[in-house]
Amino acid sequence: MNDIDEKSRATPTALDRALELAADVEAFNLYECSISDDLEKHWGYIYAFLDTVRPFAAAVKRIGDPDLSEQISGLNLDDVNYIYEAYTLKASLQGIIDHLREVSADPTYGASVKANVAFLEPSVLAALRNAKSQQFDYAKLIRLCEELNDAYGRANYLSCALLIRAVMNHVPPVFGCQTFAQVTAQSGKSLKAVFERLEDSARPIADLHTHAPIRAKESVPTKHQVEPYKASFELLIQEVIARA
Repeated sequence: MNDIDEKSRATPTALDRALELAADVEAFNLYECSISDDLEKHWGYIYAFLDTVRPFAAAVKRIGDPDLSEQISGLNLDDVNYIYEAYTLKASLQGIIDHLREVSADPTYGASVKANVAFLEPSVLAALRNAKSQQFDYAKLIRLCEELNDAYGRANYLSCALLIRAVMNHVPPVFGCQTFAQVTAQSGKSLKAVFERLEDSARPIADLHTHAPIRAKESVPTKHQVEPYKASFELLIQEVIARA
């Protein structure tokens, strides 16, 4: 085995770290606190438990699995004030920990995460980085796509919706247009259908989350609100590259 292989084995991955911290979450004893009537003791245990949970949650997000990130994001770590809420949180975390242990036993998991983590296919993003246009600077577009992939991998789907719209607003000059609606209208039949999916569906979702005022009860976007636009977005970026 060469030095690189040895180093990669010796360096813990985000999954390794998450599993290590998962053991700390499981080992945290809430029972001793639950049988006490001392409120200060309750709060001390709750804060100590949350101090154990937060690094675990951060490690899970660093794995880059959108499904796991979404599970973690669905947990409210900032509103645990009573010991019974800590018990409920720990039970929810146990399901995530069990999932982690299952996937850690799968030797193909790392490859599947890489395939699942990117909103924009990494090879297309690489091609965009290498594209050279005499008329346009692609630096901001590249950064928008990088941040979109990062947001998607962390299950930050509200950011994803806004970044998709930002790209749509950014690229029309590449097509000789001022707006994405104009890009859509002037495209050939096949591309028009693809771009209409972004203009008529992805944009309204982003607009809704941007402009809707706060209500008494809110919901946040899930992966299902942004994932359907992967193919259309990829084709859009490929068309930008083709015009370089």
